[in-house]
Amino acid sequence: MFYEYLVIAGYFLLIISISFVFQKMANRSTSDYFRGGGKMLWWMVGSTAFMTQFSAWTFTGAAGKAFTDGFAVTLVFFANTLAYFIGYLYFSHRFRQMRVDTPTEGIRRRFGHQNEQFFSWALIVFSFINAGVWLNALAVFASAVFHADLVLTIIATGIAVLLISVISGAWGVVASDFIQTLVVAVISVACAIVALIAVGGPSTIINEFPNGFVMGPDMNYGLLLICSFIFFVVKQLQSINNMQDAYRFLNAKDTDNARKAALLAMVLMGVGSIIWFIPPWASAILYPNAASAYPQLGGKAADAIYLVFAQNTMPIGTIGLLLAGLFAATMSSMDSALNRNSGIFVRSIYQPLIAKQGVSDTHLLNVGKVVSLISGVLVIFVAIFFSSSRIQLRTATFVISSSQHHFAKNDGWLLEP
Repeated sequence: MFYEYLVIAGYFLLIISISFVFQKMANRSTSDYFRGGGKMLWWMVGSTAFMTQFSAWTFTGAAGKAFTDGFAVTLVFFANTLAYFIGYLYFSHRFRQMRVDTPTEGIRRRFGHQNEQFFSWALIVFSFINAGVWLNALAVFASAVFHADLVLTIIATGIAVLLISVISGAWGVVASDFIQTLVVAVISVACAIVALIAVGGPSTIINEFPNGFVMGPDMNYGLLLICSFIFFVVKQLQSINNMQDAYRFLNAKDTDNARKAALLAMVLMGVGSIIWFIPPWASAILYPNAASAYPQLGGKAADAIYLVFAQNTMPIGTIGLLLAGLFAATMSSMDSALNRNSGIFVRSIYQPLIAKQGVSDTHLLNVGKVVSLISGVLVIFVAIFFSSSRIQLRTATFVISSSQHHFAKNDGWLLEP
């Protein structure tokens, strides 16, 4: 495991070093700190928009479903792809035209101060808990598979995210998301190519997949797949194009860069929808008993299928790179949330309610850094609390995610022209 830990350590050092590289750019103004001053190019914004929707679940829970059920799980990701396409056609450039630094400022312009306050507090509070759940879930998986210390994993990951958010703001967050996109791409493409060679090509996967590749073992009516896809399209259209998750388009240099960013996210998600699941599909043929390799995961043993594939097929160091991909998926969502929350607090709560008038931009910038620091520490404590409590994380995640979606789902439809 020495090489695996070496790869992970190198990844963390790379990500943390990014925060110092972009520190100067983020410290110019609050606009630079919260949204990069609206100066970012499409390939940066597209990467962060993509990583905001990418999660460790892709390499764990979704991979486990692909291993057992075949093609059906890709419908969720194809729905994401279509939602990004709709964003390219309609939403992305309109977000950029709002010319605000935070999404809640757009709410104030349309619906007034009271609605801004409601959404601001709701998004901040639920984001703390949600980020804690993400961080704890990642640590639980790493602890079960790699026997890493649970609390130490939470603290180390939390500190790395905290440093990126506090030191370099939106510039560091977006730059780290771009690096994390490259990490995910390298892992995905390498594993997919090796899997296709090992199994004998796409035709072998389709023809020899256990229990039916398209329908899966428990699906008797094809219409259910079509209805499921329609459901996911509607859901993801609202999830991806609301102000909470699509606010990264505010970072774009102009409307053209915003549209290109949405198009890049669409391409990455569309290609990934197939590439990510080739190793699990191949493993169902090559290693049909792979789920028994990690009995400590209980009923979720199939979620470790990527690790089983890497151990049996890929060269030394790949497992470390895979775990780095899991960290990348979680950290990209967390650092974006911390940066967004600090901007919302400063622009929608601190400046209008506490500071009032006559406060310098430098003062607001320093407040934003303090808020990011406090937010990161709170997320770490929330994750540790979940790790030591008997709270059912599945239930907590469902409640939190549903509540956040309920609060934010209509925002994308309320853009200013």
